[in-house]
Amino acid sequence: MANLLQEVAGNHAVALWGRTDAGYATDPIMVERHLIFAATRIQIRMHNYPKWGDLVQIETWFQEEGRIAACRNWIIRNVTTQEEIGRATSTWVMLNTLTRRLAKMPDEMRSKMEYLAPHPPRDSLPASEIRKKIPDIVLPPEIEGPVQVARRSDMDMNGHINNVTYLGWALETVPADVYLNYSLLEVEIDYKSECMAGQTVESLGSHIEEDTNGTGIRRFVHLLRRCDESGCYELVRARTTWRPAYGKQQLMH
Repeated sequence: MANLLQEVAGNHAVALWGRTDAGYATDPIMVERHLIFAATRIQIRMHNYPKWGDLVQIETWFQEEGRIAACRNWIIRNVTTQEEIGRATSTWVMLNTLTRRLAKMPDEMRSKMEYLAPHPPRDSLPASEIRKKIPDIVLPPEIEGPVQVARRSDMDMNGHINNVTYLGWALETVPADVYLNYSLLEVEIDYKSECMAGQTVESLGSHIEEDTNGTGIRRFVHLLRRCDESGCYELVRARTTWRPAYGKQQLMH
């Protein structure tokens, strides 16, 4: 599903800005000023999952969020039933590709975004349910996943590890009994720093203790970090929410 959201976002960006020789779905203003959009947070909530062969329709839109950020939202529906099966939201900032630092959005881009964004602004998830702090992981962690080596094939065209790749690495720390018998209801990912091809990534996880009122819900916090002789650096922090799946087919709403 995360790959589908990413593909739809890219197609939408092409529709908004077109293609350039310098990069896929890149606005000429951004190319000229060495700017790219980078995700800082993604939150995906799935009420149900399509089966192989099902048709899904994904609606997406892009809008300004503060002075230096933008927001992309998605709504996912089953085409046959028109049932809404999921929603997602994400926050993006501009980076200068030469300095690898945050950059202010050019006024021309801001004007273009405001023109193309929905009026009034729309949120796919309630404001009270997004951007919640993901707790720190207590070290040593309960779970240590396999060490990953970032491959060149994991990189996107801007020199970043693909956002969905990080998600896959984080899910390696979900206990097998949960992965096999529960359904992933929600994932929240905070992207903290960059990772380059060839670097080694540790995947750590811990169960979040909480009262779930007998729902059977289980939550985990996940940490991806890279370590070298100078210390350890947090790359990604994530929280996943799981609910019992009866045969992994019948999912409650």
